[in-house]
Amino acid sequence: MGVGQVIGSTNLRSFRFVIKEGQEDKVKRDEFVTVNESVTGDRILGVVKDIITSNELLPDEFGRDLRLAEIILKEGEYPVPIVKVLGIEGRDGLELPRHGIKPGAIVELAEDELLRKILYQDKSYSALMGTLATRDTVNVEVNINELVSRHCAVLAMTGAGKSYTVGVLIEELMKKRGSILVFDLHGEFTKLELKGAETKVFDVEGKDRIKVNVDSLSSGDYASLMPDLTNTQRDLLDEVLNLSDKFYDHYDLNTILEILSIIYDTKKGDKPDETIFHGREITTITKKVTLPTIGALMRRIRRLDRMGIFSLKGTPLPEIVKPNRLSVFNLSEAEERVSEIIVAALTRSIFDARKKHMRDPEKGLPTPTFIIVEEAHNFAPRVVEGSYVPSRSILRKIAREGRKFGVGICIVSQRPNKLDADVLSQCNTQFIMKMVNPSDQEYIRASVETVTEDIVRDLPSLSRGEAIIAGSAINLPVPVKIRERETHVGGQDIDIVGAWNAD
Repeated sequence: MGVGQVIGSTNLRSFRFVIKEGQEDKVKRDEFVTVNESVTGDRILGVVKDIITSNELLPDEFGRDLRLAEIILKEGEYPVPIVKVLGIEGRDGLELPRHGIKPGAIVELAEDELLRKILYQDKSYSALMGTLATRDTVNVEVNINELVSRHCAVLAMTGAGKSYTVGVLIEELMKKRGSILVFDLHGEFTKLELKGAETKVFDVEGKDRIKVNVDSLSSGDYASLMPDLTNTQRDLLDEVLNLSDKFYDHYDLNTILEILSIIYDTKKGDKPDETIFHGREITTITKKVTLPTIGALMRRIRRLDRMGIFSLKGTPLPEIVKPNRLSVFNLSEAEERVSEIIVAALTRSIFDARKKHMRDPEKGLPTPTFIIVEEAHNFAPRVVEGSYVPSRSILRKIAREGRKFGVGICIVSQRPNKLDADVLSQCNTQFIMKMVNPSDQEYIRASVETVTEDIVRDLPSLSRGEAIIAGSAINLPVPVKIRERETHVGGQDIDIVGAWNAD
């Protein structure tokens, strides 16, 4: 039995219908319905995008006679759902109908089995994210190969459930023995224990300290770490880095300090050792700098060295990237500039190692990996005049080229309008949760081609724990109730009143 009949004019994109008496509770926003095509009789699938209340017995002018209006309102009011046409089930998914819909055609609720068939993903390659928001009997899964290789974004306002959704995503990928690296800005994933998988947490302090390979840092990275460098100090640093690259296969901050010490002594009048750096190169550098400049740069390099993060050998990549391993880089105690360098250096090293492996299977990293970047607007921001964020360029590069080398990224942000447009546009699957900021909504719509006006319009009304999933990893954009987590949930709101009243 149908839930209504088509009324008014129809087209190939939308139609309206009137709900049959007694069926009102079955028809709601985001519910899926079907109607037969007028010529072929094929089932057209649609989704209710809005419901208006109509009363043709009550023209506007009747509003002046309130008593008459009350009588008519009781008798002539009826809801009219507005349906967006999604398509006809075809060989390769949904296809646009070629014929119209007749007024008077019977509208039915879409069967669960039809929705399962349209949303179907091969279990061997899928991740269960939850159920349809309007049907808890229909599971929603995403294709992991598409999700990882073509990148994804988890976007929402604060408190809407971004980290919770990321946790579900991690659980599902680790069931497939995934290799995942999380840059965790708030320590929310440090206690994630996954059955049958290995979790390794790296911190900026303590036993499993994050180590960054010094010779992987660029001049711009140093400038970001030491923003108070003068132009002369930066020029001197460039000269020293060039010497280090020229004469050493690998080096650390002590090497840089040794070279600066030689330059300092030479400037004071000591004769340079001709066997070291061809001597004359040191002499040439000393002519361009003063002793205070050299001394100031040495003090800044020593300050970096005391952090204990930058070393001759960084954290070995095979310790980070391997099958069935979740590597969590806890950056909750790191300064913002240090976090940017850690993200830049590690993602750069992983990407280069994967490229090397694809060219020569005996080298580099053999395992494809998925990199999750929390607070991604800090690491891949939109261009701001005069600013330099070292992680931005490598994240843009991975977003453009990572698919070819088995490096995927997931950007997570509550401020989409602060994200780099190139990075966001390359994320071909989106998990978009409640979002009320108009500038964020518009930026997503303008940057991501799979996000339509309909999707943007629905964002403010999503409940906590609901997301619209759209893009290449799913057959149809749908609102989803994210499933319950199986692991420890971090990042929850503090019970303020409870804490105040605790003994």
